[in-house]
Amino acid sequence: MISFILEIILVSYAGFKIGNGICKTSFIKFLSALSFALLFYRFSFSFQFILFAFLTFSLISVSTTDYFHRIIPAIVPIFLIITGFIFSFMNSALGETYPSRFINSVLGILTGGGVLLAVGFLGQLIYKKEAIGGGDIKLMAGVGVFIGWEKALFAVFIATVMGGIAGLILLAAKKIEKKGYIPFGPFLSAASFITLFLPQPYMFFIWGTLLIRKITAL
Repeated sequence: MISFILEIILVSYAGFKIGNGICKTSFIKFLSALSFALLFYRFSFSFQFILFAFLTFSLISVSTTDYFHRIIPAIVPIFLIITGFIFSFMNSALGETYPSRFINSVLGILTGGGVLLAVGFLGQLIYKKEAIGGGDIKLMAGVGVFIGWEKALFAVFIATVMGGIAGLILLAAKKIEKKGYIPFGPFLSAASFITLFLPQPYMFFIWGTLLIRKITAL
């Protein structure tokens, strides 16, 4: 049922033609099933599972449209922001109290969208062309409502690293030119999904500091 709904979204927003080889429905179904299985394993059948399954469903749809058509439908991030706000009080991943959850969701929008907006602005000043698409900015604003400001910031960092590595590999393989375009939406989506399974980002800095101390003490 989920895959069927996903196909409808892809056809409606991106003009996909099922069966002509453009839309890889088998891969999408496999990716959807795998993602939901991982979420169920992590959160079992709970409200958190339902909320993040909806987020993941949206991320898969926008990643597919961005990869094939270089576009992120504005309706998806907008719907994420509205839905995330409505259920922010019930999203325990945002905090322990209702006020803290709402505040974290607001900060998530500002951080997720704001960081990319700043990067895009600087990139445009330096390279004299669009560095970050408006769809990417809106997408991370929508994701930030669900995961909060810390994980939104960490997701942008992970996506940037993954995108950079992918770009270097494609350049080395001569699959793209030096100034070629790589869709950033799939990297943002993958990074956002990864953060759902991670502790708060500051824990990585604590672990990293402890690891460095142990290494230097040897």
